[in-house]
Amino acid sequence: MEVQKRTPLRRGSSMKKSERLSQEEMLIQLLNDHKQSLGDMVSIRIDSRTSIEVPANMSEEDREKRVKNYLKHSNYKPM
Repeated sequence: MEVQKRTPLRRGSSMKKSERLSQEEMLIQLLNDHKQSLGDMVSIRIDSRTSIEVPANMSEEDREKRVKNYLKHSNYKPM
C-alpha cells in the first residue's frame, strides 16, 4: 500500500498579492484583445445612464432586436 503525500488545504487565497495582480492584468489584456478582434463597435444610448455596445456592421433591424432583448432581460426601469 502506497501512502501519498498531500499538501494541507489552506483557507482563503493561496496566491500572493503580486500574483493576483498579474492575473488581473492578464485578464484585462485578454478582454482588450477580444474587443479588438470584434472590430468597430457602436454605442447605443438607452437613456442618459445606460448604453450598450453592438458591432458596427450589424444591421438596423438586428440592433433593434438587441435593444428589445436587453430591455426584456435586464432590470431596466425607465425614469
